[in-house]
Amino acid sequence: MVPYASCRCSPKAYEPPMYVHSLSIHGLADLPAFRADDLGRQVHIRGPSPEASAIGDGLALAFAALSERALRGLLRRWGLIQFDDEAEIAAEGLPVQATWTDQRSARRIVADSTSRTVHARVVIALDPPLAAELRAHAVREPRLAVGLDGSPRVTIEVSAFFGASWDVLSISVQAVVIGGERFSTGSGERAPWTTALLKRIGERFTSHDETTGHAEVALRCLISADEVEHAPLQSWRLITPPTLGEVRVAQLEPGRGCFLSDGRLIRRYGPRMVEALNQTVSASLMGADVLWVGAPELPLDNLTEDPQSPLEQVWAVVEDGSIDPRSRDTIRSILPFAAEEE
Repeated sequence: MVPYASCRCSPKAYEPPMYVHSLSIHGLADLPAFRADDLGRQVHIRGPSPEASAIGDGLALAFAALSERALRGLLRRWGLIQFDDEAEIAAEGLPVQATWTDQRSARRIVADSTSRTVHARVVIALDPPLAAELRAHAVREPRLAVGLDGSPRVTIEVSAFFGASWDVLSISVQAVVIGGERFSTGSGERAPWTTALLKRIGERFTSHDETTGHAEVALRCLISADEVEHAPLQSWRLITPPTLGEVRVAQLEPGRGCFLSDGRLIRRYGPRMVEALNQTVSASLMGADVLWVGAPELPLDNLTEDPQSPLEQVWAVVEDGSIDPRSRDTIRSILPFAAEEE
């Protein structure tokens, strides 16, 4: 089960959001090369298809190098583990390696079984709080002031390498570029502010996963004495499907939750409505600004467009999506990653 992460807990006033402006992927079996630029608050991928799912893999990979929670989520997404405790994560400030027991499933993930490597790059638009935190470090790191001039963006390049036994993944941040300024990324060279920034960004992404204990997440919010953890329930209630009536979470036994709608177990409304309610939890109670929702069962405008919406950006797979992962227009000439930023 994914640990609960604190999130924004009150309706947000308008300010420039933190969101993924560009995504590049290289090396996945289902999508050997992909790039999409100038992305907005809602990213609609045409699908469903293996290629559409692979876009979610690449997006999750970019954040997995920044967050242990996101890395465990990626391993579940890839089917390498079923539960979080089935993987061991080593970290040096940021995750650097994951190990698990399955030696068969990882082979189908990569396009080249010889290199066994997948790359992802995201360009992230920073919101004012993150930009302000960075500016506070500009006294000691003057290049930050240069990089943050104008509309600040950070480019993060990630590399993931499967071991020959296929039960170990080495993952690392290969490049961090703010504006046009490149900063050290090696664990022994990386500045503390760089690690702090990457961790903060990693905490603000989640990939909706139906294996997550959504009712338990909501239950922990409900019974928490910490107002910061309890308050997100307000956002959650605002986006629950109105056709369900009065939705609440209840405790069946210590630590085990269930959803009720007008006193009925939510499963009485059918699997699609159960999934819709689970998606509301991923959107509002997991601490995310950016959400990969997959096939949406919710009105997407409710997730990003209103001042009370819980998210800054949502990625969804829909039949009429504007981004076709099978189109050659989404594939650019792939220079070696990091060379494009020089």
